[in-house]
Amino acid sequence: MNKRGMMDWETLLEEYCFSKPLRPETESSYRKVVAVFQKFIGEDKLPDEVTHRDLILWRRDMLGRGLTTSTWNNKVRHLRALYNQGIKKNWLTITANPLDETQVPPGSKRKKILNRNQIVRLNLVLAQFEEREKLRIGKPRPCALYPVWYWRTVIDVLRSTGMRQNQLLHIRLMDVDLEANSMLLCKEGSKTHREWLVPIVSFVRERMRILVERAKNQGAEPEDYLFDVDRFKNPLGEVGLEPEIQPVRSFFTRLSKECGFKVSPHRFRHTLATEMMKSPDRNLAMVKGLLGHRSVSTTMEYVELDLKITGQALEDELSLYMDVIPVREEEVRLALT
Repeated sequence: MNKRGMMDWETLLEEYCFSKPLRPETESSYRKVVAVFQKFIGEDKLPDEVTHRDLILWRRDMLGRGLTTSTWNNKVRHLRALYNQGIKKNWLTITANPLDETQVPPGSKRKKILNRNQIVRLNLVLAQFEEREKLRIGKPRPCALYPVWYWRTVIDVLRSTGMRQNQLLHIRLMDVDLEANSMLLCKEGSKTHREWLVPIVSFVRERMRILVERAKNQGAEPEDYLFDVDRFKNPLGEVGLEPEIQPVRSFFTRLSKECGFKVSPHRFRHTLATEMMKSPDRNLAMVKGLLGHRSVSTTMEYVELDLKITGQALEDELSLYMDVIPVREEEVRLALT
């Protein structure tokens, strides 16, 4: 409490985090949102003194700076949760949440995916760096793409499972079953705090076998995290308590630069889901389970309009009430040859 008898932001955060089973990164995200909001409204303004108008002004400022609607709505969810708990527990004196009606319609935009040509380009780039790495004598020059064999395994796992980056980093040696060709995605790395199995498909199995074998040779125990590049860059296999996120970010930043287009773990996730959802009647439940979605509506966001199929359907339908004879592409091709 401060001298006005009201709870300050730091105390509200401490009480909220104490009352909720939050992961460290989640707790950190709450603190960041509050810090940004405090910078806007002023350090002296307490939670009880914030009005709905303050939030609307902040929204206008944030969106005016180019903040996306999804990022804004995420900030709103964080602050609303703080206020809801504060009001419920009587930590705050107000009775109405000032965050109500401050979200904005998210709209919809196409998922960012990697097309077939980009996948080919990506593989060529990694193959080139793998060759350079092999030809180097002695200690190679530091590069975020080395060791290439390790990062190619990471790419293949992300491509074939659609798992999130945090899930990859939380896979332990004992979560990999090479006999059953499966990997367990644990709840600690899951956005939805659940765990489920994903398959190890045929083109990934040999790379996974090599990764597991080399990890064991470097002294990895069953409880140790498997996808920690430091284990394979350090001759003694020494690693921290948890894999660091920075090497992953550096790898994808360098890979994107070399490829000439954006490459990220989430683009592999979007690509896999989009490709599989081209047959939604057959693959809806499969994709929902593979990606760990709670709602079918989330999975359905990956259904995209196939212009070729749609165009032909329009040709067929329009011909029923217009003086038009539908022509198939194959018929046109044969006529021109």
